[in-house]
Amino acid sequence: MLLMASDLLQSNPTGAPAGRTGSPGDGGATCFTSGCHSGAPTDATGIITTNVPTEGYTPGSTYTVTVTLSGNGRKGFQVSPQKADGTLMGSLSAGSGSMVISSKYITHTSAKQTNPAVWTFSWTAPAAGSGAVDFYGAFAQTTSITKKEKITINEKTATGINENGFVSSLEVYPNPVVGRNLNMGFDLKKSGQVKIALIDITGREINRMVDGFESAGNKQYEFELPEMNRGIYFVQIQVNGERLSRKILVNN
Repeated sequence: MLLMASDLLQSNPTGAPAGRTGSPGDGGATCFTSGCHSGAPTDATGIITTNVPTEGYTPGSTYTVTVTLSGNGRKGFQVSPQKADGTLMGSLSAGSGSMVISSKYITHTSAKQTNPAVWTFSWTAPAAGSGAVDFYGAFAQTTSITKKEKITINEKTATGINENGFVSSLEVYPNPVVGRNLNMGFDLKKSGQVKIALIDITGREINRMVDGFESAGNKQYEFELPEMNRGIYFVQIQVNGERLSRKILVNN
């Protein structure tokens, strides 16, 4: 991931090459095995944390993932949520100081010398029935100090698909989107301040479609989307601070 002289100069200070997480799907490769670092990685805990509830992720919901790397030195990281065979689970959206590469990995955009060094980014959970997701991460602190970690996040056992604490029976269609019309329907379980926004793959809001108080009950919306490039986007519902996202594919 990173190479330093006197712990200050790195070969990849603006991001690690893809496939350096130490996961089985990446062949166990890290910055050490690729020769960028002389120190073999030690197993660590507490570097990768999330705000996923203890009961597990809700399919399609978006969560915050935090990487916290302590110690002196210029630091970097790479993380990927995968199955054991390397299949990407869910989707990643970069935060400040990070970037997504090959759609599957997230890494630093510039090394950090702060102690601790902290990065946050977003992860949208996969579809219902995907099961447990393993987050693999490799971390560089100095040339000779590297670490790796794996955390497992279980899928929440729900009473039905598209169910959570504030919305049920969520439908977003057509998906893939052809043209500029998008329909959404759901049952709002309790009244509250509702925001519905269109988010791009980087996590940037590109269109606020609903922003106001809504009473509980069945909701049906028809939106005219702005001009957008072909690709993956997210429709995000926020009710009283709780969030739920659904991925859409725009084929225009």
